[in-house]
Amino acid sequence: MIRTVSITLALVIGLAGCAANGEDAAGLQAADLRFEDGPRLGAPRAAHQLIATADGKLLAIGGCVRSGCDVGPASATVDIIDAKSMALIGSGRLLAAHVQPSAVALRDGRVLITGGWIDGRPATAIEIFNPATGRSVAGPALGGPRANPAVVGLADGRVLIAGGYDGQDALGDALIFDPASGTLSATGRLVTPRAGASATLLSDGRVLLVGGGRAERSPRIALASAEIFDPATGRFEAAGSLAQGRYKHGALRLDNGDVLIVGGATERDSAGKLRSVERFDAATGRFVVAGQLLAGRYKLADALLLLPGNRVLVAADDMAPEIFDVARGRSSRVDYDLGERWNFMAMVRVDSRRALLAGGYSEKGIDPTDRSWVIHLPTGAS
Repeated sequence: MIRTVSITLALVIGLAGCAANGEDAAGLQAADLRFEDGPRLGAPRAAHQLIATADGKLLAIGGCVRSGCDVGPASATVDIIDAKSMALIGSGRLLAAHVQPSAVALRDGRVLITGGWIDGRPATAIEIFNPATGRSVAGPALGGPRANPAVVGLADGRVLIAGGYDGQDALGDALIFDPASGTLSATGRLVTPRAGASATLLSDGRVLLVGGGRAERSPRIALASAEIFDPATGRFEAAGSLAQGRYKHGALRLDNGDVLIVGGATERDSAGKLRSVERFDAATGRFVVAGQLLAGRYKLADALLLLPGNRVLVAADDMAPEIFDVARGRSSRVDYDLGERWNFMAMVRVDSRRALLAGGYSEKGIDPTDRSWVIHLPTGAS
């Protein structure tokens, strides 16, 4: 039986704050979220990808599927979920068993998959999954091993693949995949080699790369630097620095064009989880300290969701999700128990009223789960 929990999160500002901002408490809106158990995945998954297609399907792609976040046969599969009914309706096959892949939905309905780990080694090629057939075809070679690159779809439909880790160190080169021709070409070099950086498409079509470094081997490096890629020139340029170096963080673009940088970890990794939130001010090109989470969270790159009223749902790495209010720089805890501190979850918006949160592994046992959660969003969610 599906368990439904209704939560009302009343966001209240103190009288002094209201007076200072000229706001009346009665004018504030509550964010109503409803969590319910979603469909069981075809296999336990963590460090996977979750993609919404234009024809109403949700794809849970690859990931680690065994205890210890180990690979298994299901790492080469794709769970296909019907977005309307939220039922698992089929599965697809990948060419290889991918852990921590990057995936981008292409304009023609196919999905580019690249940059993960295959048999414990960085991937060396792209594959293209077609939801219509449930199968992948081989794409071009990456020119060498590349795990954890920054991958993002550009405004013109091409895909940027920047940096990454080759098994020895962070990479400083970048590639662009053109779906129209199926080809991969080199573009400019990064200012700083980095793996695990966040990549966010800005309103003007450029791409902001933030943080990352080298988390894959010791000594670990967590970068505070950022850079911007301009597709018009093919060049990367320095874009200032964070107050705190971080990797395994999350980033998303706000409605006003700014980019919020959330949590992550220092080079101490799990012992250096961050509560801090920073914001890239798109108008000034500078980073500003934006506030604090209630809990230090990392491994959350795919578990952020923009809500109405300039708020962000942060779902991974704690028993309860929280909602960060950008204007206040503070969070409110969601009164819902996810059952574990799940790392490497994935979340995707289904439509204006729903999102799906799926998979992850328990921090204590490193055991992937096949659970998912349907999130019913507040009225006015974009």
